[in-house]
Amino acid sequence: MTRNQQRGSTPDKEPIPTVPIRFVALDAVGTLIEADPPVVDAYAEIGRRHGSRLNRDEVGRRFAAALEKSAEMDRKRGPEGLATSEEAESKRWRWVVGEVFVEIEDEGAAERCFEELFAHFGRPSSWRCFDDVATAIASIERLGLGMVIASNFDCRLHTICTGWAPLQLAKAVVVSSEVGWKKPGPKFFGALVDACGCRADEVLMVGDDPVNDVGGALDSGLQAVRVDRSHDAIEGAGWLPSMDRPTVIRSLTELGVWCS
Repeated sequence: MTRNQQRGSTPDKEPIPTVPIRFVALDAVGTLIEADPPVVDAYAEIGRRHGSRLNRDEVGRRFAAALEKSAEMDRKRGPEGLATSEEAESKRWRWVVGEVFVEIEDEGAAERCFEELFAHFGRPSSWRCFDDVATAIASIERLGLGMVIASNFDCRLHTICTGWAPLQLAKAVVVSSEVGWKKPGPKFFGALVDACGCRADEVLMVGDDPVNDVGGALDSGLQAVRVDRSHDAIEGAGWLPSMDRPTVIRSLTELGVWCS
């Protein structure tokens, strides 16, 4: 099926028959899990333990700015900006922490702050599954489909997944730092398809990011749907003309219309 058909525009010709889905690939952060307490709260609290006097709002502003700056630096590198590794991810998060807590001048304190934050977000107890995750994964299992987790993360994600029973059901956890490439790059999705052991068009990618998850998957020949749990999620959402399937869902429990 074409990109335009996936996005709900009017097709110029008869729609291509739908390929049955064999594997559902789920993004991690923002789709399956979220930080608990929120990232900004954890940064503010841990930062204070190492000498920061920033309030929560300022921490949030700096954190968002650091992430955007990091993404912009990657974009300027072109396709090579999607290359990654365990070392690169550690280096990136160390830089982000430094951008947020630039006032911590003592190098030892700054390094300890980074190490505590890095360890914090590697523990299952620092995350929570969204309320719809267990039900959705159970439904995928009942339908006899495979489930994998596919995320721009590092090896810490394996430990996080082992701490949550629904995530333990994943047939594989595909992590960008181990693949060597991030979403939305085709090499990431190639590794994802290899992990599923089927054709690309038999894999449904589910995620909250329209570029990294949906756009990257469609470009690589997978099927894709975006999950948006916000109250206005359905505003502007399209439907595939070839069948009764939404391009955006409000909950993972709505995946049944895609998978059945």
